[in-house]
Amino acid sequence: MKIELGQDDYLLSKNQTQPIFCDFDVVVNAHMLIMGKTGMGKTTFLRRAIQQMRRFSPAPRIHIMDVHGDIDIQGASSVRFSESTEYGLNPFVVSPDRHFGGVRKRTQDFIATINGARPIGSRQEAVMRHLINDLYSANGFFADNYKSWVLNDGFPRRHPKRYPTMDDACRFAFGKLKQLIIGSDTKSGRALEELNKVTTKLYRISKQHAASGAKADDELTEKAMELRTDALRCYKAYIENLETGKELEDFIKYESKEVLKSVVERFDNLKASGIFKNQPPPFDPANPVWHYDITALREDEKRMFVEFRLQELFSAAMEKGPIRREQEGLLRDIMIIDEAHLFFRDDQNNIINTIAKEGRKFGLGLVCASQSPTHFSEDFFSNVATKVVLGVDQMYWDNLVRKMKIEAKLMQYIRPFHVIGVQMSNKGDTRSKFTMVRVPKEHKEQ
Repeated sequence: MKIELGQDDYLLSKNQTQPIFCDFDVVVNAHMLIMGKTGMGKTTFLRRAIQQMRRFSPAPRIHIMDVHGDIDIQGASSVRFSESTEYGLNPFVVSPDRHFGGVRKRTQDFIATINGARPIGSRQEAVMRHLINDLYSANGFFADNYKSWVLNDGFPRRHPKRYPTMDDACRFAFGKLKQLIIGSDTKSGRALEELNKVTTKLYRISKQHAASGAKADDELTEKAMELRTDALRCYKAYIENLETGKELEDFIKYESKEVLKSVVERFDNLKASGIFKNQPPPFDPANPVWHYDITALREDEKRMFVEFRLQELFSAAMEKGPIRREQEGLLRDIMIIDEAHLFFRDDQNNIINTIAKEGRKFGLGLVCASQSPTHFSEDFFSNVATKVVLGVDQMYWDNLVRKMKIEAKLMQYIRPFHVIGVQMSNKGDTRSKFTMVRVPKEHKEQ
């Protein structure tokens, strides 16, 4: 599995030819970072690389996250995502793997991803976690029972078991808010709320009785007795009107109307984004190239879409286990991410960081294109085997020289569409060479 990048420019100047390949069997991993400002040929380079990758045998699945709609690959299976299309992602599909899947992990991944797009407060996060866990339980998926994480769990049902969706989450959250606003919408809920109010008053009266040096007060004593009688009445009403047995638990988890309302609004906004739909995208399973056209989404929506999809791919790869070279080849999936700086966060939980560090053993390759090196951490740089410099602004040279540990004078030899700089970390090498590569003529003519 190799990609031809061009000819060694120095040897060409000596009338010698030596093709330069990015050989995925030789480099330490299949990750690649392509850097070049607008107009320097990033899209052209990506197209040429993809055309070679699709000829790999066995063929990996190539996922193209196209933010501008210009990485058009002839013959690719392409789906456009927008508010008006019926296709999207379901963030609540649970992996049944007892080690890498489950309700808790899926819930945590969901919250971490939307936090990366627009953070929520700690109280909102706690309520959202409770809502999602309760939603899963209502649909037969229980965090503490891995046998329930499958669709066919053997239990007879009136309707087939299915994964909850974003529509379900919105309805479920609104139902909890409705119950809270109108007094839990049950007799037990109203009795519980009244019991708490009476108990608070009784506690206040008791403190007055116990105050140091306080004299006996017949009026306070009589009031306390009345409150005790009311408390007993309320408690009896609560017990007699229990329906689900979870009234008290819900009261504790969802006691703040304001916090719950803010979470309901967040779910509604996520549903309106056009990312989360009940219908999966109709990609051709026989086609090795899947093109995700996300140009119609807003920037924050693009970020969520890409992070959720990468999380799905990584979770699926982990569930399959380490790549088996003899049966599967070197790679299962290659992810092409244009304008990768939009999706990168210098956070150890960011999925791009995770794939860069752990993706190799699960057969994942990551190809990121961006305008400058400043968007990426040194840790990310160190985890990417192949760096390609198409031509970056001179203001970024110092940063690039420091991160790639190359000589500054080499940058002046780069000529867009003619000569590019390539650095590859090969297995067993202690130092990575920076090579000037003359790009193929067909690359320059595009």
